[in-house]
Amino acid sequence: MSRASAETRLALLRAAERLFAQSGVDAVSFRQIAAEAGQKNHAAVAYHFSDKKALIDAVLSRHSDPIQASWLATLEHLAAEDRNDLDELVGLLVRPLVAKLDDPDGGTNYLLVVAQLIASRTFPISEMPATMEPGILALVGQLMGHMEAFPSHLMPLRMMRVTAALYCSIADYHRLSQLGLSISREEFTADLIASLVALLGQRATSA
Repeated sequence: MSRASAETRLALLRAAERLFAQSGVDAVSFRQIAAEAGQKNHAAVAYHFSDKKALIDAVLSRHSDPIQASWLATLEHLAAEDRNDLDELVGLLVRPLVAKLDDPDGGTNYLLVVAQLIASRTFPISEMPATMEPGILALVGQLMGHMEAFPSHLMPLRMMRVTAALYCSIADYHRLSQLGLSISREEFTADLIASLVALLGQRATSA
């Protein structure tokens, strides 16, 4: 890919995540994204991304790839020290995502887009290739290791519940902070970690 092509692709990704966060994934067209990115050729989005799902996945990968790389490195370090504490693993999951709120290059937009995809029927987060990369699979595997007594048929629902609680809580915290909510980042992060640890550690109850 030429430098000019790479720059155009990045501009389109930045424009897409801004518009997706503002208006919703389903409501934004390729034409709007091209215009937002300053592209006179409205076919530019389709040229770089075959369809909207591929575009959304590229938005996710742009932000999640560095996080997943850090997860793999930290998990390798924890394994070398024979450390597998649930609180530590959940903290590893939560902290870099909360830190995206301070990323000036679309970090908050990324989080808001993921929160949308949690409940999306058109582009569900579980069907995005970016969520099946080695980093997240390794971390989820470690988390599930603490749920050995949990019924296997309920596991997908519980993990989706954890995902929803994670991203929607961060999105809600951002929204309420914009409205003047006075809760420190540290207090929010600690409470979110504690909530997810409780959710992962809670046994299923029979009806």
